[in-house]
Amino acid sequence: MKTAMTIGLLLLTAPIAGAQPTKSVDRTVALSPTGSVTLVAHNGSIEVRTWDRTEVQIHARIEAGGTWPADVRRFDQTTVDIQSTPDSVSIRSVYPAISAWGLWFGNNPRITYTITAPQTARWKIDTHNATADIRGVHAPLTVETHNGRVLVSDLDGPLQVDAHNGSVTADLVSFRGAEFTSHLGSVELTLPSLTAFNLHADTGRGGVQSDFPLTIRTVGRRQTSVDGAVNGGGPALRFNSHRGELRLRRK
Repeated sequence: MKTAMTIGLLLLTAPIAGAQPTKSVDRTVALSPTGSVTLVAHNGSIEVRTWDRTEVQIHARIEAGGTWPADVRRFDQTTVDIQSTPDSVSIRSVYPAISAWGLWFGNNPRITYTITAPQTARWKIDTHNATADIRGVHAPLTVETHNGRVLVSDLDGPLQVDAHNGSVTADLVSFRGAEFTSHLGSVELTLPSLTAFNLHADTGRGGVQSDFPLTIRTVGRRQTSVDGAVNGGGPALRFNSHRGELRLRRK
């Protein structure tokens, strides 16, 4: 009896031979040019691109977190939920819940998203343990990231980012206002050289570096504050951080 139980336990915990299993989700849905896209993603990567079509094309590749039976079971139960109306699209990674005993068996799969949406669609992205590469959005963009890296390029719209243990790099076509909240992370923002804005920055145990002329005030060793107009002033650029760095670059 003891031998049978031991063999059963070995079968339960032994890795499954072969490559890690994968599966894909592909869907295209209609969206108005000024509609909204919301994405909630964990454990993977996000690639956002734009086009002039009135639709959103979604491709998600799901890869098991390992080859152990518990990893494969979590893979089998992982899905991507897509909800859409003519004016909004919601995309969410859905992982299996923890067990009735409050235990979590196996590793969550990695989901790689490639999404193309109307150029003027509004975006809200919430990521955890994921990287995001967002290009060509000409509308408001809001990103919340935890333990991730965010790269934004060719943005023409207001930007709002809340980053915890992550880095943000953003290159803007024009400046229409931005707000950053950062904890243990860095923000690098590249703007056209003639951009006019008002900067309000407050960082504890962090710092501000700028290619634009600014007056930077340091209080003791822990607090750095900046409050001033650049090129005569304009939309607000706000940066609030704990142990975070803001770097302003001009092009």
